[in-house]
Amino acid sequence: MKKIIALVLVLAMMLPSAFAMTAGTYEAAAPGYHGDVKVAVTVDADKIVDIAITHTETEGIGSVALPQLKEDVLKYQTINVDSVSGATISSKAFKDAMAAALTAAGADMDKMTAAVEAGEKTAETLTADIVVVGGGAAGLTAGIKAIQGGASVILLEKTGMTGGASAMAGAGTKATGSKWSIESGSTETAEDFIAQITANGHYKNDMATVKNFAYTLGAAFDWLVAEDGAAVPYGQATKPSASFSGTGRGAGVVKNLTAKFEEVGGKLMLSTPATELIIEDGAVVGVIAEGKEAVYTINAKKVILASGGYGANDELVPDEYKKFVYAGHAGATGDAIKMVEPLNADLISMELINTQPNSMIKPSGLGQYCNPGVGKAYALGGFMVNQDGVRFVHESTNAWDIMQEMKKNDFQFLVMDQAAFDGFNAGMTGSAIYSMEDVAEWLKDDYAGQPVVKTAATLEELAAKIGVPADALKAAAANFNAVAATQGKDEFGRTIKVAQSEEGPFYAWEMHIRYYASLGGLHVNDDMQVLNKDQQPIQNLYAAGEVIGGHQGDVYMGGCLFAYAICSGHNAGAAAAAAIAE
Repeated sequence: MKKIIALVLVLAMMLPSAFAMTAGTYEAAAPGYHGDVKVAVTVDADKIVDIAITHTETEGIGSVALPQLKEDVLKYQTINVDSVSGATISSKAFKDAMAAALTAAGADMDKMTAAVEAGEKTAETLTADIVVVGGGAAGLTAGIKAIQGGASVILLEKTGMTGGASAMAGAGTKATGSKWSIESGSTETAEDFIAQITANGHYKNDMATVKNFAYTLGAAFDWLVAEDGAAVPYGQATKPSASFSGTGRGAGVVKNLTAKFEEVGGKLMLSTPATELIIEDGAVVGVIAEGKEAVYTINAKKVILASGGYGANDELVPDEYKKFVYAGHAGATGDAIKMVEPLNADLISMELINTQPNSMIKPSGLGQYCNPGVGKAYALGGFMVNQDGVRFVHESTNAWDIMQEMKKNDFQFLVMDQAAFDGFNAGMTGSAIYSMEDVAEWLKDDYAGQPVVKTAATLEELAAKIGVPADALKAAAANFNAVAATQGKDEFGRTIKVAQSEEGPFYAWEMHIRYYASLGGLHVNDDMQVLNKDQQPIQNLYAAGEVIGGHQGDVYMGGCLFAYAICSGHNAGAAAAAAIAE
């Protein structure tokens, strides 16, 4: 009997496990931030051998987060690893794709989704001249400038990558008064800039903050592109211009700032959120931060808060904005607002959040600007209709006026013929917002997700698909074409030069208002010191970037959010280092 039992055990050990994987490479994909995350997973019978990320959907976010996830999955042999904070959607897409591939390989999914046991965190004490909280463009700029001013710097970033909202930006950067602007032939002055940004913000700006921005912007930009400054690549203009674009958009600028920060000797601590300020006798003397393996007490002579806005925090966002689609960074939770509560800090413009029209909803549920597409669509005969099937606005006017009219609607669609649709997609794919493969998926009649995109052979059929009266939509198109025939202006003041085709196919793309950047925050003086409610500087505390309120008014002006991140970061880093050197 013992021999029989032994033989059975030996045979059992020789047989493959019920959950042994079939060795090979398995491909899978899942929807991410701007498109699909695609993986090719190589396994043997017992473990994951390799993971090839064959497509990353978001430059500067997914492209940074996914390699970190790959490393963790290979190390722990489970997909139940921590998501990369700041890249939640990309992380989920990676895990979903991994799960599909492993299931196809015959894996034991209980094993492959087992939790990683966390070890006990240690307590560590660090010291630096300056601690910067936040690793976006403002924080990185502040850190570089402070180091160049002779200070040692630790930069804390709560997510697993630098960039924050800056990595999502286009990186158009206002540079009034800079050498490049003057050399291009631009005659725009600081006074001109002040007039522009205050009018654009409907005079809800904090004037002292705006003036400091205007009069220091040129020098900050000069430093940003100079070889002995941050040496960040930007494209120079071939005609008079007071704005310039960063190479590689926001993600490219952040990548270069990060490299420069480490090159000049900065200590970068990722996945290490600051949790509170260390305060002694009303003065800030450091920061408490928590990493994956340790809780840090960081003693510092100065602290610069550059942790971003509060657009992702429903407790801080006024209710009136929540009916729109959020399009900002997931990490914009207003951390600095919470950290300064014990200091009686002055907060200004907290009721203001930046909103913009011409937006779609991505499959992830987040808003996405469509500016690269709508301009081309309107030039080729596109127009918008509301729930009644009628046009309601000059579609090519300024964003503010378009938005005010959109707010009156239940919903609205951009209506296009084939030429306008092709133009829209050319603009959007040219900006790497989506692919034509995505469009093909969205156009399927049974597609139930976002964005809402419909096509039909006739306007009657299109009206039925988008839920508007057919007679009204046909009348809107006929009136539009009648004006185009005369190259005249319509009732909204839009000059129409291109008619829509009278033959299908026709397309409709649902348009939304999005909100993202918060426009309120900490009140600062000209030295970027945070003020208390008595308008006195809080000792040793500075701020930079979106965490500061008042610089934009009630809506941002093109190129000015990114410019303020650079300008305020430059000024905060310089001021903090100079105060230490005194």
